[in-house]
Amino acid sequence: MLKYLSITAVLVVLDHATKYWAIVALKGKPYWPADGSLFRLDYAENYNMIFSLSFIPMPVVNGLAILAMGLLFYLLWEYKDKHIIPSIGLAFILGGAFGNIPERLIRGYVVDFISFDWPDWLFFTRWPTFNIADSAVNVGMVLYLGYVFFIESKEEKQAAVEAETNPSS
Repeated sequence: MLKYLSITAVLVVLDHATKYWAIVALKGKPYWPADGSLFRLDYAENYNMIFSLSFIPMPVVNGLAILAMGLLFYLLWEYKDKHIIPSIGLAFILGGAFGNIPERLIRGYVVDFISFDWPDWLFFTRWPTFNIADSAVNVGMVLYLGYVFFIESKEEKQAAVEAETNPSS
């Protein structure tokens, strides 16, 4: 489990270091590069949850996030010796959570600074600004849920078929 928690720690350090850099280098300044139509570094303070959505009060979001972190530790403990893909995914999600939750509790907002201009999606005219922690959560979710839905479910079906064909073993 320590190897997965070390992934989490590296992500937390990387996230907080880049947020500190964003505060020093980008806050109060125009985005960089000035012609950044596709990609730019642009300081933003996110006082809400993901994608700056605000339909749930922040104390509720923070409380649920802390409970979710407990669930993530439990899941990581369950998978740690079984499968590497979901374990790495859970480590990434934890890294993202430890990157954003303390910042939200202490500052009241999360520093975002990475911005891409994707084709308009839903109501976004530009993809919402994000940070390393947000990226870690998304990568972790793809790894974990991809494993759960596409690999683990097949393994369980295969085990059930084998149990039916070989009832004595």
